[in-house]
Parts: sequence; C-alpha cells; structure tokens
Amino acid sequence: MSQSAPPPGRRPARLAWRLFLLFVLVALLPLALTDWLASIATTEVATRLSVEHRRATTRHTSRQVLDRMLSGKALLAAQGEGADAQLPAGLGRVFSHVVRLGDKRATSWPAGQADELLLAWSQARSGLDGTEAAALPFETELRVDYSLPTQPRVMLGAYRNSKLAWLAVLDGAYLWAPLADAGAEAAWWVRDGDGRLISLFAGEDYTLQQEGRPAPTEFIETRAGLFLAGELRAGQWEFTQRSPREPVLWRGASLALWLAGVAAAALLAIATLSHWRIRLALEPLAQLTRVTRRLAGGGAGSARVEIRRDDEIGELAEAFNDMAARIETQFDALAGLATIDRDILAGAPFERVVGHALQRIAARYPGACAMVAWRDGAAGLRQAWLAPRIDATRLVLNDRFEPGADGFARFAAIAEDVQRIAAEGGEPPCGALAPCLRNAGLDRAPVAVLLPLRHEGATVALLGLGLEAPLAEEALQPAREIRDRLAVALAARMRDHELVYRAVHDSLTGLTNRYGLQMRLDALLAGLGESGRMALVSIDLDRFKNVNDTMGHAAGDELLCAASQRLQACVPAGAVVARPGGDEFIVLLPDADETTATGVTSLALAALSRPFALRGVEQALGASAGIALAPQHGRERDELMRCADIALYAAKDGGRGQHALFDADLDRAARDRVVLQAELRHAIDHAEFVVHYQPRVQPGDGRILSAEALVRWQHPQRGLLFPGAFIEVAESAGLIDEIGLCVLDAACAQAAAWRRAGLALQRVSVNVSPRQLVAGNLPEVVAEVLARHQLPCGALELEVTESLLMNDPGNARAQLAVLRQRGVTIALDDFGTGYSSMALLHKLPIDVMKVDRAFVAGLGVDDGAMAITRAIVTLARSLRMHLVAEGVETEAQAEMLRSLGCDELQGFLYSRPVAAPEFERLAGLPRGGAARLTVVSG
Repeated sequence: MSQSAPPPGRRPARLAWRLFLLFVLVALLPLALTDWLASIATTEVATRLSVEHRRATTRHTSRQVLDRMLSGKALLAAQGEGADAQLPAGLGRVFSHVVRLGDKRATSWPAGQADELLLAWSQARSGLDGTEAAALPFETELRVDYSLPTQPRVMLGAYRNSKLAWLAVLDGAYLWAPLADAGAEAAWWVRDGDGRLISLFAGEDYTLQQEGRPAPTEFIETRAGLFLAGELRAGQWEFTQRSPREPVLWRGASLALWLAGVAAAALLAIATLSHWRIRLALEPLAQLTRVTRRLAGGGAGSARVEIRRDDEIGELAEAFNDMAARIETQFDALAGLATIDRDILAGAPFERVVGHALQRIAARYPGACAMVAWRDGAAGLRQAWLAPRIDATRLVLNDRFEPGADGFARFAAIAEDVQRIAAEGGEPPCGALAPCLRNAGLDRAPVAVLLPLRHEGATVALLGLGLEAPLAEEALQPAREIRDRLAVALAARMRDHELVYRAVHDSLTGLTNRYGLQMRLDALLAGLGESGRMALVSIDLDRFKNVNDTMGHAAGDELLCAASQRLQACVPAGAVVARPGGDEFIVLLPDADETTATGVTSLALAALSRPFALRGVEQALGASAGIALAPQHGRERDELMRCADIALYAAKDGGRGQHALFDADLDRAARDRVVLQAELRHAIDHAEFVVHYQPRVQPGDGRILSAEALVRWQHPQRGLLFPGAFIEVAESAGLIDEIGLCVLDAACAQAAAWRRAGLALQRVSVNVSPRQLVAGNLPEVVAEVLARHQLPCGALELEVTESLLMNDPGNARAQLAVLRQRGVTIALDDFGTGYSSMALLHKLPIDVMKVDRAFVAGLGVDDGAMAITRAIVTLARSLRMHLVAEGVETEAQAEMLRSLGCDELQGFLYSRPVAAPEFERLAGLPRGGAARLTVVSG
C-alpha cells in the first residue's frame, strides 16, 4: 500500500519546527562567537586602558623626578659666589650634602665632605661623552655616583665662569618620593643609558620575588624615557614600572560570566519569538516567492503582491512592491545614464553629452522645463535647453554670450542646490541667469530647481529644472545623478584642455614652450605660400647668470617672468612670444618684413634694457637679438631657428645689447668657426702648434735679457697662423687649456735646452689664459713641467692680464702666490688698460709690470700717453717691480723709455717673434754671456 500523504495542516507546523531548530542552531554559533569576542575585546580594552593609565603614570612620575632635579638645579644656581655666601637651611630638604668650592676651600655643609664629594664627582659619569662641562654652555651638570654599594648617589654641580663652584648630592628620599607616591602595588627601576641601575623601589604590596625573572602574564610593565641632555647635560634615564594586572569584573563577578548569561537569555528570547513569527510568515511566503521569481525574470511591470496585513508581512509586501517600482525606475534611469557614460568614455563633445542629459531629464520629469548653462572661455557662457511646450524632444543650443564681469562672478559663486518657488519672488541667484531662465521657460515655471556643477571651488555649469510643484529631496536624486554625470564630462573636458595647454606652454612664464613654438612655427611656415612672409627673432638676456649666482634661482625666475611681460607688451597683436628654455626668448612675427622685424626687436631690446626692480635691488641686464626672415633665410623650422641663432651670436660678438639680421656672411662665419674648432682639435692631437720667441733687451746696450714665448699654428693648408686667428675660438671651445699646456711645455723644454747650450737668458715668459686658472691646479701643472725638463723655477715667467686678477682676486691670486713662493716670476700684462685698483695692486702676487703697447705707441705723439707711462713707471718703482715696455717700434720711443728708467724693452724695433733657431742667431755666440741685439734702423 502506498503511504498516505500527511494532512495538509501539519506540513506548515513541521516546516516551522524545522525552521525553528535550524534558526536556533544557526543563532547559537554567532551568539557564542559574539559572546567570546565581546569578552576578549572588553578584556583587551580594559587592559589597554589600564596600560595607558599606567604608562601615563610612569611618564608623570618621571617628570616629577625631573621637576625635583630642576628644583635642585634652581636652588643651587641661586647661591652666591662670594666666600661669605650663606647656605640657607632649606637646602637640607633637597640635598643631603652641599659643598661650595673656590680658590680657597669654603665652609661646606655638612662639614668635611668636600674632598670625598669632589672625588666622587670626578669619578661619576654624566651619561654624555665629549667635551668637558666647563667648555660647554651648561651652568649646571648632573652626574651619578655608582661607587656606593647600596644605591647610587645623584649629584649636581654648578659652574661659575666655567669653574665648578657648587657641588651637591640630591637627597634620595626627596628625589625618589614620586616613586613611592605612585602606588604601593608597583615596583620601580630607574636605569641610565648604559642600563646601570640608579634606583630600585618596591611598594608594600609588591614582592621582590619576581626580580631577575621575566614578568609573568599577570603583571604589566611600562617604561618612560627621561631626556636630561638639554637641562642637566646627562644621558637618558629610563623609568620602568611593574604592577599586577587587574581582573575585569562587574558587580563582583567575572565579565565573561555576565556575557554568557546575557547570550543565553538572548538565545531563549530569540527562539521563542522566532518560532511564533515563522509560523505566521509561512502563509504569504509562497506568494512572495512566486512574485520574486517573476521580478528576477525581468517582469518588473507585473511584479506585485496582493497582501493586506497590518504586521511585518504586510510591510514586507508593501516594501516589496515599492522595491519593484524602484527597480523598474532604476533600470530605466541606468539605461539613460549608460548612454551618457558611453558618450563620456568615447570623448564625445560636451554639447552631445548635454543633449542626452536633457533628454533623460525630460523622460524622468515629464512636462518639466530643463536647461544646462556652462562656462565657455574666461568670461563667457553657453546654454542648451528643452522646450517641452513646443516639442518635448527638441534640443535648442544657444550661442555664446558674455554676462559681464559681475554676472560671471556671481554665476561662479553659486554653491548650493536651490529649489525656488515662484510665489517667493525675488531675483534669481545670479543676474546672469535671467536670459537663461527666460530662454528655457524656467522664469514662468511655478518651481525652479538649480543644481550647480562645481570644480575647484567655483561653479562651472548649472542644471536647471522648471517644475509644476515642489519635489521631495528623494525625487530630485535622478536629476542630481545626471548633474554628476555632466560634472564628470565637464571635468574630463577641462582636464583635456589643461593638458593641451600645459603641453604647449611654459609653466613659469605662461609663454609658449619649445614644443608649442615648434607647432606654431611649423603651422606658420606651412601657411606662407608663395607671397607669405614672417620673421623669427631670437632674444637672449645678457648677464642673466649673474642674477642666479648672486640672488638665487628664485630671483632669476622672477626676472624671467618680468622679462616675458615686457616682451608681450612690445609685440603687436598676433605675434607669438615663446620661451624655449633658460633665458632665451623667441618672437614669431607673422606677415612681417625686415623693417617691421627690426622695429619690434628694437622696442623689445629697449624694454629689456631698462633696470628690473628685483627684491628691492635694481638689476640692469639688457639683451641681444638675432633676426631671421622667411622665406628669405629658410622655409624649414630648424633652418630658420639656426639662422636666428647665428645672427644672435653675431650680435653678442658685436658688443651685446644690440640686434643683428642674418645674412650669408654670418652663415659662412659660423660654418668656418665650426670647421676651425674641428681643426684646432686635430692640431692639438697632431702637434701643429709651434712657439716663437720675441727678445726682451736691456735699454742701455741692447743685450737680450729674456724672451717671451708666443704660440703660432702651422696650419697644413693656410700656413702659419697668428693667435688672433684662433685663440678666441679655442677659448670658446674649451681647448685653450690644452694649447696653453703645449706652449708651456715647449717653452720650458726650449729654455732648458738653451741653458744646456750655454745661452744665458734670465727668463722665458709664457702667457697664462684665465681658463688655465679656473681648474685651480696651475701650480701642480707648472711644477710637473719644470721637473720634467729640469728647469729651475727662476727661469720661468708667467704673464697674466690685469683683468684676470681684478675679476677673480681669490682663486687666481692664491695660485699665483703659490707659484711666486716657489720662485716663478709673475708678470702683470697690459697694465693700465683695464679697471686697475690701486688699493689691490700692492697686494697682488706680481714681480714684473708690463707697459701696454697702447701707451708706448703714443709716446712723442700724445702728451697723455707720456703722462700715463711716467705714472706707471713711478708706480712700478715705488712697488719695487721690474718694468718691461712692449710694442717699441721706433728709436724715439726707446729713448723715452730709457729716460723713464724701464728695465727691459720689447718690440719690432728689436725683432719680431721668431722661431727658436732664428732666436739663437739673433742672440749670437759665443754662448755663456748675455746676448747683444743690434738694432737695425729703418
């Protein structure tokens, strides 16, 4: 027989019973776990609070001990210095011993303790290593004496005039009283930075049986550091407090027992109530299940339950119906928002995103007016709106308009959502919105809702709704979500614009940067056509490095900003001012010829030549400029900029503060300069430089006393080149050091060879360039060359220019002083042609002064030249310097110089610079005596 089905009425009871048992079992584990976690958490919190309290007690107690030490310091510092100073009786409460020290041992209190305390003081340590206290700005010092077997003594010493004047021992009962006051159940250890025990205290309720063993789990140990270096010149002390852990009790019973009882009661209550409610809830459960399945299947429109109850099941049914309606609405809203999100991700124009947003507003709020107004540029607004009374799908996009500075500022200041009822009257939040509201019909709507879109503290757009009646805040949430999507789209648009702006503009001055300049220049060149024209002006500030070196880079940045503002004020409308980098500026002048370009450049240089007021100091810099024209000088960007740079270098070479127009000769000169640099490197590597020697003679009889070594370049194609053809290029290319070393080495080698051959010359003179002194190792280089050729220091003379010593009196003067001390003669060349300082002249390390050829050439012709030469001779004689006149070309000049008392003469009158064999012929033999040079007139 088949088993009969149970009565229908029993199945819910059996289901309810199974649900009840399952619920009780499921609820039991969380309650037990919650009870256990609550017990642990409560215990941990109580323990943590106890630990924090005891840690605070430890810190407070250590500060009390510090206060007592500082009180002792103050009392000791207040004592007098005289031998008759009295010790107040109140010190006995603070100190156990006090001793006053001086030139004569004064009375101590208690008597007879001075020697013992001084010995203990000298053996005690303060905890700090290093300088003695008397050498440091400490008036009071603390030391700990560990010599006593029971408990170390804490000693204070007061200094007067860097001498120990007072010595005292802090009373232990007074000093450690805060430890006893902290509690009878605690024990205290005080140790210094090396771990040595200074004090140990145990309360009455604490046993010392745990001493020396790790602290058990029922004890809490806290520590606090006390830094004594600043006030008492001692190291760090560490205070350790150990006290028993207190159990967590409530009303005399363990907290865990209370929590277990509460959990059991809760479980019982839950079981009773759940059994009753489960039985009531099972009846409508099937209906809710069916409707829920239908909702999950996408049938939101028919997902409703018909349950009329005034209990939780009824509320659940109402909530379910409300949820179904909300889900339906949410699905619809998400579909609309997804369209907007796709536009944002695709980078669609903001106007398109606005159109979809307004259409979504129209679908969500039927019959409502809607508009979006947003910023367009620095002071303009644009607007889009829907006109539902005409066509609910018609999108109207208004042109850009400017509300004025005040209206634009008020628009940007709207910060809060506004829901305004027409009956309230009054002006809208921003006067600039009046045409926006009128266009969209919001001015006639009973309720106007304004939702601002904020970015970086200002309103950049506004979403407006025109409604028939006020809405609850919850009903406005879809509009806010659409507003948020618009904010994201607008932020992305602004970020893209910002990235584009930063990519082509200089972050310091706001001018076009190198990348932006290349883009603009390429665009202008591409649009020139056959009859187009333009000018490119390259401007470089003169002496800008001096501002960075003297006032710092921040001041240099301020100057660059000021210079950029002046340039922008000088150029015509449509011109582009760029800063590719450093102190270089580029001005692009579209449709400009040579006349326009030179005129604008002259205005720019005049503006930049005016002093800049920089941090209270006027800085006069000036600038140089080079002009290139298109298409005359090039149709490609790189070629045009190269031509402008070549013209700029020509302007700088011409004296700075001026401009130059590019031409073919400048291009050839620039190319020749590049070729010359390469040939100079080749000449150094292949030893193409030779040294010629010009004799210096004795004025009376014409004997050759010394020679000046002068460099020449034996060029393979161009023949013998003089220094004027290559020295400037060598200096700018950084090759002058190597050339100077070659000349020094060759001159010393030749001088040593002449000395071995018996040609007696006093000295061979070699010129030193400023760059040779920049490295700072000229004395070592000269010493190495002299040692290699076995030439004495006295046989070498180094010539330096007057401007070198005046412009760099420190580094150059120090190196020359070292060379002079070693016996090398130092000569000052071209004296009188620079900015000589008579105050510095006698301090310079020089032995020889050379009269410049510019003054010698004027002798017998210009009275001023004669007066200057006589003054130079008189100055050299007063400073006991050897005097050499160069550039002597006539016998009349030689005679005047002889009468003035020059020691040596040099010039074409006696000989041009010649190669070493020719110089030997001029010097003549027999060797061993001073050579005589016969002057050939004519």
